Amino acid sequence: MGRPSKDEIIEGDIVPVLFKLAWPMMVASLLQTAYNLVDTFWLGRLPSPENTLSVGAVSLAWPFVFLLLSIEIGLGISAIAMISQHTGAKKYKEAYHDTGQMFFLFLVLSVVLGAVGFFAAEPFLNFLTSEGEIVPYATTYLQIIFIGFPVLLLLGAFSFSLRAWGDTITPTLVMSVSVLINILLDPILIFGLGPFPHMGIRGAAIATVSARTVGLALALYMIYTGRVGIKLKLSYLRPDINKIKKFFKIGIPATLARMEEAVGFVVLAGLLAMMPHQEQVLAAYGIGGRIINITFVVLGGFMMAISTMVGQALGADKKARAEETTNKAMSLMIVFMSIISLILVIFRYQLVAFFIPDEPMVIEIGAMYLAILAIGAPFFAIYEAVSGALNGSGHTGQQFSLSLTRLWGLRIPMILIFGFALALNFTGAWLAIGLSNVGAGIASYWLYKKGWWKEKIIDKKPSLIPNIKKFINRKERE
Repeated sequence: MGRPSKDEIIEGDIVPVLFKLAWPMMVASLLQTAYNLVDTFWLGRLPSPENTLSVGAVSLAWPFVFLLLSIEIGLGISAIAMISQHTGAKKYKEAYHDTGQMFFLFLVLSVVLGAVGFFAAEPFLNFLTSEGEIVPYATTYLQIIFIGFPVLLLLGAFSFSLRAWGDTITPTLVMSVSVLINILLDPILIFGLGPFPHMGIRGAAIATVSARTVGLALALYMIYTGRVGIKLKLSYLRPDINKIKKFFKIGIPATLARMEEAVGFVVLAGLLAMMPHQEQVLAAYGIGGRIINITFVVLGGFMMAISTMVGQALGADKKARAEETTNKAMSLMIVFMSIISLILVIFRYQLVAFFIPDEPMVIEIGAMYLAILAIGAPFFAIYEAVSGALNGSGHTGQQFSLSLTRLWGLRIPMILIFGFALALNFTGAWLAIGLSNVGAGIASYWLYKKGWWKEKIIDKKPSLIPNIKKFINRKERE
């Protein structure tokens, strides 16, 4: 279960290679989820009402962070496509240059986005919700996170580049160190243990930024000393206009997909904040989201493994292998999520109560959320598998279409109908979330079977929309 070789990634037995690439990313996702859960666990044990306000504030704050992070994620996806396909084509120097340009772009963007987020946090939150008590908590948390934005984005650049290269173990080791430090710092800074004062939600944010700073220091040391597969020279950070243009051609649709997702989740949080018992609903939504994220650890690992293998297979002109990889991974992901759905339904009350034991209304609402969300979990596995293939191939316009359908075509309209028009309130919102995943899974599979995603992008411009004319002509020839 060590690092697969370059030849193994594009020629070896698919399922073992999938697991070799996926398990470190599953561990990394599990650690990230553990960090989120530890935050929620300790914040939920603050005195009332500080506990409910803090947990709800983090739920309200993160969609805004994700909105700005979406630009980084979009460009990171373009880097995965370019680095993995250049690696599969054995153009290693091009892959190194791709990495350097990604670090340059992330550094510039982190400073700009961090400043925007810091100053826009409070007015944005005031616009989002009328609940005045929760806004100061969320504002404090957001502003500290945005001060640390350069750290978060550059650490992301390190992870994107090595995963595309085929090394998923090193980013996981760095993440492990960072998360363990975060877990240790959380109770110390939140409750004020030892020489530290009680900082509450402020302490949770400081712990996050401090731990990621240590992780970035380790990452930069390894990538500049050549202790990992890619060695990043300062000369590679010099702006290359042609490469930057290609990054944006691939990355803009991916960025738009993440931005509309982020806006969608912000709107969703805002709609939940307009419902009766908004503090309890937001807290249940935050806790439920963190619990369900545990189940997505496996999905995320396989999705990123698919991206690496599909990208390198297409770079080596092996389209059949790219499709076979996606098919096998998708089957594994569907089986896993079907089992997880049963577990969520059976233990829903116990899972929510573990995080906020003294709030019966939050427990009831959160348990209902988990039960309904389980309906769409296997379909979400299909959506994630197809997303992995599209990310590796670089056809990000198709991923944008799917993401737009899931949130804006299905989820938000159904919340407005079920939650408000039919007055089902949070029950309607939970139904909308579950059913939107069902619809997205069906749409993803349809698009995947069309095969528009199989063209590599390192030698061609990626299509912003599926090349329908080419598809029709091919069918006519057949």
